[in-house]
Amino acid sequence: MPTVAAHAGTKPAPRWPWLVLTLVVLALVPVGLFAWDGYKLLTSVDELESSAAAAQQAVTDRDATALTAEVADLQVAASTFAAHSSGWHWVLAAHMPWVSDQTVPLQQVGASISVIADDALGPLADMGNLSALEAPPIQDGRINPYFLEEFRAPLAQASQVLDEQTAALESVDMTGTISQIAGPYEGMQDDLGQMGGLVYSAHVAAELLPTMLGGEEPRTYALMVQNNAEPRASGGIPGAVLELTVDDGRISLGQYIAASAMSDPQNPVAPLTEDEERIYSIKMAQYAQNVNFTPAYPRAAQVMSAFWERETGETVDGVLSIDPVAMGFMLEGMEPVTIDDVEITSDNLAQVLLSDVYWKYPDPQQSDAFFALAARELFGQLLGGGTDVMGGVEAAIDQRRFLAWSADASEQQLLATVPLAGNLVSDGDVMGVYLNDANGAKIGYYLDQSIAVTNVCTNGQVAGQTLAFTFTHTYDGDIEELPDYVSGGGNFVEEGQFVANAHFYPPAGSAVTGVEQDGEAALYSPDTHDGRAMLTLRVDLGPGESTTVKFETALAEPQPDAPEVAWTPLSRVANVTDVKTLSGGTTNPC
Repeated sequence: MPTVAAHAGTKPAPRWPWLVLTLVVLALVPVGLFAWDGYKLLTSVDELESSAAAAQQAVTDRDATALTAEVADLQVAASTFAAHSSGWHWVLAAHMPWVSDQTVPLQQVGASISVIADDALGPLADMGNLSALEAPPIQDGRINPYFLEEFRAPLAQASQVLDEQTAALESVDMTGTISQIAGPYEGMQDDLGQMGGLVYSAHVAAELLPTMLGGEEPRTYALMVQNNAEPRASGGIPGAVLELTVDDGRISLGQYIAASAMSDPQNPVAPLTEDEERIYSIKMAQYAQNVNFTPAYPRAAQVMSAFWERETGETVDGVLSIDPVAMGFMLEGMEPVTIDDVEITSDNLAQVLLSDVYWKYPDPQQSDAFFALAARELFGQLLGGGTDVMGGVEAAIDQRRFLAWSADASEQQLLATVPLAGNLVSDGDVMGVYLNDANGAKIGYYLDQSIAVTNVCTNGQVAGQTLAFTFTHTYDGDIEELPDYVSGGGNFVEEGQFVANAHFYPPAGSAVTGVEQDGEAALYSPDTHDGRAMLTLRVDLGPGESTTVKFETALAEPQPDAPEVAWTPLSRVANVTDVKTLSGGTTNPC
């Protein structure tokens, strides 16, 4: 008998309540998991932040013992953090609007910190000491070219890992991230950025020292001593150039040549680019004192090497640059030396070489001769040890008072990635104001500069900047008492007047939205240099006068970090303030 069908009056049981219940359960499970993870993250985020900051400080302090302890703590905190910022519910959340803005940064922090602790800081701590992060010492006039050799591999690995993970953190879009997450995230980015910069510089040094210090074969460099009393873009005129030979780390000084002796206005030493000749004039290749009209130190060094070769018939392996202020940093604690009845200490070194010498010897040939004697004596002090040379080198590099260029293309390619290279034109992330004196004398010694940087922020990102430079002519004596070599004697401008061209290079891709001088619209000449926008305006000051030039820029796109700011290092250290403003309703200053 056929099976009897269900009664016509009955209906299949509805299945949708079970579907709804399943969806509710699936929805509640992630909520519960997120609640638990959130609780654990809240309890571990402070520990993660604290450990990351402590690890960064240990690296900065070159404290291997502290780093070992902090790496262990960081690994535990990172492991806990990563465990509670991963799982199928986090994968699901990463595809949900708004929720993903909060979860993706947390996941990236957990992953990146874990990798950095294991693969970067761990190997550094295992080295047993962090002397690799210090500048190599000078002992008996020698710097060991292979001082960092045993650290090359761990430094290379740590640098690569830090670079990769910093890039991974920077790639996360934080636009919709709440401040409670964005704040710690950016704080850890800052810590890792500082750490990465220090490790990368040590990595570059480990790669370059063996060859650049003559470990494989002797090297010869031209050493420019920049005179900040007559400003040029990278510091001051190269009043003197010294031959410096390095053989297996042992440094010796050769001949000394005044820059004026290498100049020939009738015969430019090297071809300039169209941009260089238009902006800075052919004088950059006619007078050795003008090679650093350009803020691009590698170009200034190339032109100087051409001057040296024409004068001596010898090709140098590179060009180094230093100024008297940097020498004072390096000779901190030196025993006083007396040269022709003038006592020089680390405290008065810059004042003697940049000012006093011109009062004592009004004749330029006499002051040049004194400068030559002083340079040899002071470099002997540098190489003799007994002073904080390496600490001074770090301060000098930070202020761009010590620069280097290598004629070897492969070395220069690596050197160009660190501040020591002075790549202020090709590095589009750096904006700056650079001075070129037009007085033709040494009145620039009395110029002070104050710099105020204001970041304009939108949603925690830098959208633009205002850069205000205040220049002050501090000479308060009788102009007629000034030596002609200092006042200019009225040859090019009014006696005692400080006159200069100020060249402003905004960040690459940014727009200049305003230029003011003392509150009024400024007159300036726009131009381009190697494809980069720049502008030039004139600064004209009498004794006791000051002027403030303000540049306003808008970045092409908001970014998490503010562009770096650079300027011409003068006879005195600049007074710099960093002012942060809020706009667009954000509560998170960038």
